[in-house]
Amino acid sequence: MKTTPRTNTHLKRFLIAASVALAIPLSAAAFGGHHGCGHDGAAGHGHHMMGGNMMPPHLHGLNLTEVQQDKVFEIMHAQAPVMREKAKALRKAEADLQALTAAPDYSEAKARGLADAAAKAMSDMTLARAQADRQVFDVLTPEQRKQLAERKAERDGPRGKAPESRTPPAR
Repeated sequence: MKTTPRTNTHLKRFLIAASVALAIPLSAAAFGGHHGCGHDGAAGHGHHMMGGNMMPPHLHGLNLTEVQQDKVFEIMHAQAPVMREKAKALRKAEADLQALTAAPDYSEAKARGLADAAAKAMSDMTLARAQADRQVFDVLTPEQRKQLAERKAERDGPRGKAPESRTPPAR
């Protein structure tokens, strides 16, 4: 298959979109929850009502005090404008990259710069999410942290071992 500038552009866009699609759930799963602002996805992910506040689902059942719930609520809502700005930067870089592909002044250097800007925005979003996760973790008591770690271990299972049903047959 011969690659043309248009094919190359589609491939770049696909790779950026795939990176974004993988990075968001993976970074959220690293701490055990999704951190959009009040968004409930089709699979039921997102925040759920708990004590009148929107809370990450991985905190359910930890018996947070009202003070803890208020602090988590503040953390999550303080993160929303940051995430929105980074998402806007990501969309702009992707749109500019798309426009550049049809521009007479297309250059690999400009395209790389825009792809790097998109990657930087995605990286910044992942870091902001990790920072908010850490702030939430700091709100928890030692017992709640232990419960959270136990849940994560149960959910993840033994690291590096494939589930029995997925193990390929021995040859």
